[in-house]
Amino acid sequence: MTAEEGRRTELAEALFNLASVDRLALLSEIAQKKQRLTNLSVVINASPQECSRHIARLQDSGLIKKNNDGLYEATNLGHALLHLLPSYEFFLTHKDYFIAHDVSFLPRGFLARVGELAAGEFVNHFSIVLELIKKVISTGHEYVWLISDQPMVIGPSIGPTFFSRNVPVRLIGQADIDRKVAAEVVSSLTRSDVAVLPEVNLAMAINEEIAGICFPDSVGKIDFSAGFYSEDPEFRGWCGDLFEHYWSSSRKLELR
Repeated sequence: MTAEEGRRTELAEALFNLASVDRLALLSEIAQKKQRLTNLSVVINASPQECSRHIARLQDSGLIKKNNDGLYEATNLGHALLHLLPSYEFFLTHKDYFIAHDVSFLPRGFLARVGELAAGEFVNHFSIVLELIKKVISTGHEYVWLISDQPMVIGPSIGPTFFSRNVPVRLIGQADIDRKVAAEVVSSLTRSDVAVLPEVNLAMAINEEIAGICFPDSVGKIDFSAGFYSEDPEFRGWCGDLFEHYWSSSRKLELR
């Protein structure tokens, strides 16, 4: 067996040992508080013997251990794995959407954290997505950040769309962005900055209260007919961090 085959076998065994509603419940319970077997059997409504078999699988995977007081506790590995599970849960909750949409381009760290989007509400109509973009732009008092492969411009002129001409605005577009539109943003909003990337694969609209995101479809075109939005701090934090990641690697345009 090669080293790669060995790693795959070990991964398969670990996933198999987790492939149980009861074992997932036990791991979550133990991670929150050290527990005795008798208490854990109540958690999953099972006999001590059946619960013990589940516990043995979790121990074999290195996810829990028994301490000197006879209590089961999660290992560092167990805690780390639990932090990854919300990302799997998010993808599976919206399985049909992610079958048809691509997120493979995201930086690995953001894929690992994608569970932070779990509080987001899924919307699947272009008009709703458009209204949410308008809401982000018009209600941002502290800042508005926008990224898209095409300008998110609402209405006949840009300035009146925003709460104030003095709202700090960051706009990221593709390198082929319409310079007239970019120049209008800068001239209409006194504290705006425009930057470009060689390629933009998603759309986001973020302010201090709400954030929304649209991913590309299976052929790489950003799909504005469906996406996620939320006022949840974790959701906004993930979106904000991703925007900062792109902003730091973008080329700022000198338009003034």
